[in-house]
Amino acid sequence: MQNAVAFSDNDVITIAWSYGKKPEGCMGFAIYRINNQGKETTLPSHAVFAGETIKPGQTTAEFPVQKFYWKDPYARLVAEQTKNNQFRYKIVPLTGSPGNLEPMTSLPQILSNQVEISPVISAGISAYFNRGLISTQRVARALQGSASKSKLLPQLKDPNSPLRASLAGNMVEALTGFLARAESGGEIYAALYELNDPVLLPKLMGLGNRLHIILSNSAAKDPQTGVMTDANQPARDALEPAGCEKFNRIMPSGHIGHNKFLVYKDDAGKARAVLFGSTNWTFTGLCAQTNNTVVIEDDDLAARYLDYWQQLANDTTSADGVGKNLQGPNLRGWEKTGGDLKLSGGEAVESWFSPNTPKQRNRNAKSEACPMDMQQVIKKINGVKRAILFLAFYPGTPSIANWIADALLKNKKLFVRGCVTNKNAAGAFYYELKGASPPKAVKGVKTPISEDPRVFAAQAFDGRQIPAGWLKEILQAGFAIVHDKIVVIDPFDDDCAVITGSHNLGYQASYNNDENLAIISGNKKLAAAYATHVLDVYDHFSFRYQYNLTGGQGADPTLKSTPDEWLNKYFDASGHPINAQLGFWMSAVAGS
Repeated sequence: MQNAVAFSDNDVITIAWSYGKKPEGCMGFAIYRINNQGKETTLPSHAVFAGETIKPGQTTAEFPVQKFYWKDPYARLVAEQTKNNQFRYKIVPLTGSPGNLEPMTSLPQILSNQVEISPVISAGISAYFNRGLISTQRVARALQGSASKSKLLPQLKDPNSPLRASLAGNMVEALTGFLARAESGGEIYAALYELNDPVLLPKLMGLGNRLHIILSNSAAKDPQTGVMTDANQPARDALEPAGCEKFNRIMPSGHIGHNKFLVYKDDAGKARAVLFGSTNWTFTGLCAQTNNTVVIEDDDLAARYLDYWQQLANDTTSADGVGKNLQGPNLRGWEKTGGDLKLSGGEAVESWFSPNTPKQRNRNAKSEACPMDMQQVIKKINGVKRAILFLAFYPGTPSIANWIADALLKNKKLFVRGCVTNKNAAGAFYYELKGASPPKAVKGVKTPISEDPRVFAAQAFDGRQIPAGWLKEILQAGFAIVHDKIVVIDPFDDDCAVITGSHNLGYQASYNNDENLAIISGNKKLAAAYATHVLDVYDHFSFRYQYNLTGGQGADPTLKSTPDEWLNKYFDASGHPINAQLGFWMSAVAGS
């Protein structure tokens, strides 16, 4: 059966297609974007046949896609320019030879479903994802191949920079739009970990006494002295004369006030909406790491976040400036059972907050009880039937890396894909699968960490080995590369689930941090948007991971000059499909 299916979030569109069997003689595919007025545009190509050079303006009609799924990262820009955000895609199989390609007559052209590139999931839910990938050739060209933070950071701080706008995507709009609700009425209650963005900070200041903010502390190294300081101090100083209610929540070592949420309360004093996710209110959080933000219009969920905000404020006041007195018994005992809610669209939401253990972590890990929120995360992971996707910064141990590996051990047919910042998290997945322990760390020696190709740490073409004709890339502009905290379970099923929030998805966050976490079940459009984001990030780094792993042998960026050279990666000797990711995408199509 031939079919094509498109998926979208607010930032990118993914298209997958299949003929149900090997398309003999196919050299690849030209892909056309079609807007809702019927205008067709050939998608650009970023690969060439061996011996040729990549040139601006080349298209997939000349240099075809030799895959069965593809991303359209230009759709958002086109939508912003044309005010038209609804698209479908035409897949045209090509035959011939390099430089002499034409549409095949033995295979049909395929049209996908229409999708909308938009953050709006439903009347009550909007989900935002930034671009946040700086290890790209586009950024490398902007930095003239220098991979220099000193060249990148000024552009990320500049509100008028096109590079900032591209990398942040709709995220600035998401955050400032939520603040705008209180410009003429109502109030905003914010709990933030980091704050330094030159657009977001003035917006907060402009709310005056309509803003109530708990601002925690973020570490920064003084470039002159090398001493660690509070990176949020300039923001505290700026907020001081603004007239807002401000709580300085200065956490002790080993603990972080890691929340990034806002609650809107209307003029009648009723909590109406909540914004939460992984996005820190910094220029690097917006532009130089992958992040997500969700806005939910629901009185009960907003009220629950507001209750937690008040608990944090009370705990901060009670500690009276003494860091070790924070996270006292009242706060730790407040979260007893979590919050089970139903949204207006019928979605179930489990809401959790941290810290939710009687005491902080101790060094005797064997005696640790599993935190109540992580019990629910494990329960969801153990219930997976077909697919589980995730992005994480560094969840520590034990964490989702271990639990997802355990789920794969129980069901080896699961489609599992994940990408992390810290290689130790990828190692936790690998060693759990192998039933082995990571190698012992030796002081002064770089410990080798093994990774599985389904779950790996983000990498870049950082200068050691680069494909011919490519520029050196910058991998990170701060601590994080992948900063999302996301798990997506069975996204195309009725009982799908999305796990998201500020929580790093391991024991450490539940025991020692201020965190929030939501498990949203039953919204397939939301789950598909999160899956689109996860695999967008995974695919970006997968090519770099494979290339670096094999010294350039396992991820050749050039196009193949004969059909079987590339088709044999997708089909067995009998012509049956064998590619797991293609199978995942096409599983969304009934009867495929």
